[in-house]
Amino acid sequence: MKRQKVLFLKENYVLRILKNFMVAGLFAIALLLILVHKIDLGLISGVSKGVFYITAPLIRVAALPADAISFGYKKAAEIVNIYQENEKLRQENQELFLLKDKIRAVRAENKILKKLLHHIDLPQEKSYTARVIAENGSAFTNSLIIYLGEAAPEIKSGYAVVNEQGLVGRIDMVSGAYARVTLITDINSKIPVVSQKSRDRGILTGHNTRELSLIFTPLLAELHKGDLLVTSGIGGGLPADIPVARITRAGVENITAAPLFSASSLEIVKIIVYDILPDNATTGELE
Repeated sequence: MKRQKVLFLKENYVLRILKNFMVAGLFAIALLLILVHKIDLGLISGVSKGVFYITAPLIRVAALPADAISFGYKKAAEIVNIYQENEKLRQENQELFLLKDKIRAVRAENKILKKLLHHIDLPQEKSYTARVIAENGSAFTNSLIIYLGEAAPEIKSGYAVVNEQGLVGRIDMVSGAYARVTLITDINSKIPVVSQKSRDRGILTGHNTRELSLIFTPLLAELHKGDLLVTSGIGGGLPADIPVARITRAGVENITAAPLFSASSLEIVKIIVYDILPDNATTGELE
């Protein structure tokens, strides 16, 4: 009985101490809350700003190594890409050098073959563009007026005028920066042509209408409806193989064709500067 009483007394003593600590703790918390409530918010803001000004440079300094590593990684990747591109360019240069050597060999072989075949090179053709400014379509004439601009000094009568479809006509007269073009549909137009398929020759004439006539063809010419007629190059005034017209009827007595262009839709044309005819003195000697 005596021991139990002592144990009971000890337990009461411990509980009392705990209660005292709890009371002291509650008092301390209450005091802290009162102090926090009384503290000026401006002071807290100032303290936080001061802490930020102090820590911001430190954070920046701490981030420098990471930025340097990132920058170095990007530069290393760029260097690797440049190295790979240089390797590709070296390979392409080697292929181009090989191709250049092949081209030289082909040119040399071509030159030898031309000598063996007695081949004659034709002069290189030039071209100029011109704008259509007027159309003259009537029962008496089919022509265009075009503006040449600065190309006027290079243009002469007889040069071919074409569009994206084929031959439109020939230069009839040049006056200043302008020129008159005689269309292939004009009654005075005479174009030496050849069938692209059978290579039979003829002369394509106009009638001031959409219908053209093919005359002076061989008796046994193999010409059919739908065949394409191109320039033959006979006479030297027109380059060969320019599309001109397509055959619409291939009868026994007459052969008709239709031009590939519509005069009303012409806006921009190209003039081909091409002439291999001899001058007057040479022509006189040849005759």
